[in-house]
Amino acid sequence: MLGPFHDPDYQASPEITALRVAGGDRIVAKDWAAYAELREQLRADADQWPDLWGPWSAVAARRLGDPAARELLDEVVAAGFCQPELLDGELESAFGGDADWEELSARMATNVVAPPIVLEDWPTLTPGLPLELFRLPKEREPALRELIPGPAGTSWETATSLLRWVSNRWRHANAHMEVDDAVTCLERVEAGQRFACVEYGLVLSQALNAVGIPSRRLSLRQRQKHVGLGRGHVVSEAWIDDWNRWVVLDGQNGWYWTGTDGMPLGTLELQELQHAGAPTPRATVVTGKEFSPGEMDFWFSYFAHAYTTGGGWGGSGYTPIFQRNWVNPIRRLERDGRRLYPDLSEVGIGIATDAGQVAFELVTAHPYADGFEVRSGSRVERVPLGAPRWLLAETAGEHVVELSVHTRYGVLAAKILRYRVT
Repeated sequence: MLGPFHDPDYQASPEITALRVAGGDRIVAKDWAAYAELREQLRADADQWPDLWGPWSAVAARRLGDPAARELLDEVVAAGFCQPELLDGELESAFGGDADWEELSARMATNVVAPPIVLEDWPTLTPGLPLELFRLPKEREPALRELIPGPAGTSWETATSLLRWVSNRWRHANAHMEVDDAVTCLERVEAGQRFACVEYGLVLSQALNAVGIPSRRLSLRQRQKHVGLGRGHVVSEAWIDDWNRWVVLDGQNGWYWTGTDGMPLGTLELQELQHAGAPTPRATVVTGKEFSPGEMDFWFSYFAHAYTTGGGWGGSGYTPIFQRNWVNPIRRLERDGRRLYPDLSEVGIGIATDAGQVAFELVTAHPYADGFEVRSGSRVERVPLGAPRWLLAETAGEHVVELSVHTRYGVLAAKILRYRVT
């Protein structure tokens, strides 16, 4: 079992601080007689006596011819002293002539024991750009929740329910809003107005965020986006806790794309398929609408270029012109799109202390996390987000801990922490 450790924020009392200054000054001056006068006071400094004041007291006693010098040294060695180098040669000078010096040196060396705890593997948060979601101001989200379907079980069930609802909410028309506000858009739809793909993406993305599903609006462009008309399309992308991945959701058409394994695909995967000239992936339509293979091919062609909320990427070359007369603004232009797609199931750890015990502070980049689940053997614990501190098990041996982000939709993929206690 591990014993309690000192708080790293511990500060010595003014009396102990003054004593340490006095002891240090007398060592520097090599005023051994004056130092010896402080011996019993320094012994009361339990934190530093075995490793500092005790060895120096032994040196001072030897320099003064005190017969108790060796007894003092044996005492601190028995207490675990193992750093003769701290005395800058004074210990060897004072005691190196003793007949058993080699044996004593070996005893000091064996005092360097194995550390009581070693972290062997731990999860981290991958560095990336700040996550920017396409959401309403928080004070507006309650009004939006009054207008949309509520959560429907899992995050994926909720996302596809909202996809179906938004896609059927109005019939497409080539008109646009002047503000990015889903509440205003739905109010205007209720009054009879109709809008285009931009507004489907607007309502779907902000609705997903309103029910705790991280979402962004995604602008897509065909390969020759710099000339002609109709070169752009707007959809949504969402982090789905159930799948631990980003997924594209097309609010206008009411579908999502799937891979050969049936799993929903994200922007980077779809763009890679498009660039590779792969066949159009299957689209799962959730609205009952019908599309011909040619229509599917057409919509898939838009994945030649993509820009999400907060940034975009251009690979080896980037054309900032859209449809001949427009500049395509992007807040952050990256070479590698992966920097814009954080794994929101990741868990990071920090080391802390709690009542003198080793503890972990758990962190996540998931914007809607409400805490963590910690599994260690048969021990399962929920750690709230507001106080994400978890005490490690202290029993000797190897420990494997599963750390998972928790949201309103459940537990995300576990990340592994391994540590050893001696």
